[in-house]
Amino acid sequence: MVVVFAAGNEGPGADTHNPYAIAPWTISVGAGDRNGLLADFSSRGVRGEQGTFSVDGETWTFKNEPVIVAPGVDVVSTRAVAPVSSLGAQMDAELLTPAEVPFYTHMSGTSMATPHLAGVVALLLEAKPSLNPAQVKELLVKTATNMPGHESWEVGAGYVNAYAAVDYAFRSSNFGSTVNSTRRFNSSVNSQSATTPFTINFNPATTATNQMTFPVSAGTNSLEVKISSPGVLGETGNLTNLVLIDPAGVRYTSGTPVTFTLSTDRSVAVASPVAGTWTVAVEGVRGVAAPETVTGNITLLTPSGTTNLADIVGHPAEAAIKMAVTNRLVDGLATGFQPNANLTRIQLADYLMMGQGIRQFLPVNGARTFTDVSSVSDILLTESVAARGAAQRDGFHVNNGVMLPTAIGTFSPGATVSRAALAYSLVQSLGFQEQALSRNGKSVTVSVNGQTVALDDADKIPAGLEGYVSVALELNLINAYYTISQGPYDLQPTIRATFKPSQAVTRADFAVIVTRTFQQYNAQTQPVAQAARTTQPRPC
Repeated sequence: MVVVFAAGNEGPGADTHNPYAIAPWTISVGAGDRNGLLADFSSRGVRGEQGTFSVDGETWTFKNEPVIVAPGVDVVSTRAVAPVSSLGAQMDAELLTPAEVPFYTHMSGTSMATPHLAGVVALLLEAKPSLNPAQVKELLVKTATNMPGHESWEVGAGYVNAYAAVDYAFRSSNFGSTVNSTRRFNSSVNSQSATTPFTINFNPATTATNQMTFPVSAGTNSLEVKISSPGVLGETGNLTNLVLIDPAGVRYTSGTPVTFTLSTDRSVAVASPVAGTWTVAVEGVRGVAAPETVTGNITLLTPSGTTNLADIVGHPAEAAIKMAVTNRLVDGLATGFQPNANLTRIQLADYLMMGQGIRQFLPVNGARTFTDVSSVSDILLTESVAARGAAQRDGFHVNNGVMLPTAIGTFSPGATVSRAALAYSLVQSLGFQEQALSRNGKSVTVSVNGQTVALDDADKIPAGLEGYVSVALELNLINAYYTISQGPYDLQPTIRATFKPSQAVTRADFAVIVTRTFQQYNAQTQPVAQAARTTQPRPC
């Protein structure tokens, strides 16, 4: 029997993982949304917490982390009780027709993600009935899609890829070499942890004493705050909620668990927090929460040296390279990072799989798309980035691949990557094909201090990529180049802009550009300015 277990809805802090889901013979499932992002509420494990034990002479290895992530946000299903239900009422009104509302509703939670995963397991067993539970788990891990900016203690192997998993079960295809959780990286940014205890005298009748501030330095890798709210005499629990507020006013909340009498811890974790003064606050349900002394800890993970990155010291892109390596958006080479070397196409394919949510894929009929790649790992890379529906953001698997061939049947793995080609790849990875194609054939412009400036070299952008360059510029993924001239009698200077579409991208260039893309990946679903992110109420 394959046992599938919900990871829990107590995120986003560490050490919130359902303790019963840690057993190594179970498959613990976290929750993600339809854009491939991890749900804030999805429970996390603990970095590096693992061990072994023996049962009946067999040795088992456990890790305190989810195994896989599956869709668990705004999932539509039939109502158990019609027509009265408050579950997902707002989403119901927005996305369901009045005729559907009495019979269907929305709901979020790892309990929604778990049946998705159970369905995938059923498909695997149909494809290969002889699979045992350990083999099913291994197939799911090896075929997962990496989730940018998250480590295995948060997401396990990544987002489930049902197509690749069934393909692997049916054909024993060569998947797995691109999964970050099992990959050995050439370079890394090391870190050290510093923990500061604090106390808040919580009083639901006032807000003055219910919060405190603390500083976060630039370059901090992650921030986690955890409190204990055991209630009266440490026995009753308390209807409290932990809130972090960043310098811009964006709120990150823990939510209040339904089992508050038993689940007395609250925690919130933030990756790559902005520098400045943060606020930690304890909020309670008005008229119900009780006064108490709340104790907690603030843990900051900061850089502490690097491995195999000595050649970036003093480079203008040093900070961006460190950020990109930290978030596994790029990796060094065996001989260092080589920031001034040109980025090759096979390296770009590798980094797209690593940090842009690109699904693993191999042609079912075995017919290879490219004849100029031969190694097993390169075949997986090139087929995956060229496949229709490659990007996790493409929920319907209808968009083109995230990299284009250099010629029919040719990938040219050692060729350099141009700025125009990189714009295409990153915009496709974000799922903006429709928006980009709608702008093809139109003028490509940039906005400078409220002034719209047309690119002087727009005619040099390869046909079919104008829209991609336009979207990349609008999202600030990649920069234009500017010159300013002013005649002796001109009242205002003239600004001119170029893109240099055929210019080769260096490895340092890519690190800078991909960190900007990373921010868009985690913050946007459309190529327009977004409102400040706020977390939603705790789901079931």
